[in-house]
Amino acid sequence: MAKKKPHHVVIFLLFRIVSFLIFILPLKLGLKIGQRIGRLVFCLLKKERQKAAGNLDIAFGDSKSQKEKEDIARGVFENLGKNLVEVISLSKFNSRNIDRYIACKGLENIEQFLKQGKGGIALSAHLGNWELLAHYFGIKGYSVNVIARRVRMDRFEGILRKIRKRNNVNVIYRDTSSRNLFSLIKKNQFIAMMPDQDMDGVSGVFVDFFGKKAYTPNGAAVLNYLTGIPVIPCFIVRKKYGHEIRVERPLELIKTQDKDGDIVENTQRYTKVIEDYVREFPSQWVWFHDRWKTRP
Repeated sequence: MAKKKPHHVVIFLLFRIVSFLIFILPLKLGLKIGQRIGRLVFCLLKKERQKAAGNLDIAFGDSKSQKEKEDIARGVFENLGKNLVEVISLSKFNSRNIDRYIACKGLENIEQFLKQGKGGIALSAHLGNWELLAHYFGIKGYSVNVIARRVRMDRFEGILRKIRKRNNVNVIYRDTSSRNLFSLIKKNQFIAMMPDQDMDGVSGVFVDFFGKKAYTPNGAAVLNYLTGIPVIPCFIVRKKYGHEIRVERPLELIKTQDKDGDIVENTQRYTKVIEDYVREFPSQWVWFHDRWKTRP
């Protein structure tokens, strides 16, 4: 059994205290506090702030001023502060009130497959409050399967696991067998993937992202090639108060005799969709992630 690090225990205790205080407050007030926590973290974490600035320079170059890019970077941390408040407050949401906080457009693009008894891949990204996106569908009674990585601190992982289980969100960890995926596909269920990060130990290919080659997980393209299941873009974006989920029509993907070429092309197609959303809502994506760390 791994030895618990003292600073992890301290961080966890502080988190539980802050969580309790935020939970007893009205959500609207909690979000304001979360936004201010995000601003404070932005000021304190110099390394992450510099990473975000560097990535914004790569993505936007001179098309945005330094002031605009700094505002975007600050907005990223403010959004994450709000995300934290919403995750803490997840038990406040239920089937009776969730629609007052989250609007969903294009749900018919998923319903048409469910009515036919078919599943698919829900393509998303670390945009808006992606954790809330999964819980929305779980609360609404859909079968939710999400591919995710484990949180580095076991105590936080335990809390998340309980919340997800309560809202019928099934998590498939990246370090588990691929048999789990094919089992769900055979059952015609939907699997959510977020292939917008450069992850160690994950199969991928190099495609353009903001005009620069980025190592991108190709799992969605591989599963589509092997099984023919559709890839349906599904994103959540933060609005003035609340969120909007956008479910788009299935992507038009190719399949020829050139398997490797098709996987690269189809990975590029869904990466372009992710890029379009990030361009539209730049302050809601995690710019401090080292997106271009792996080089060709």
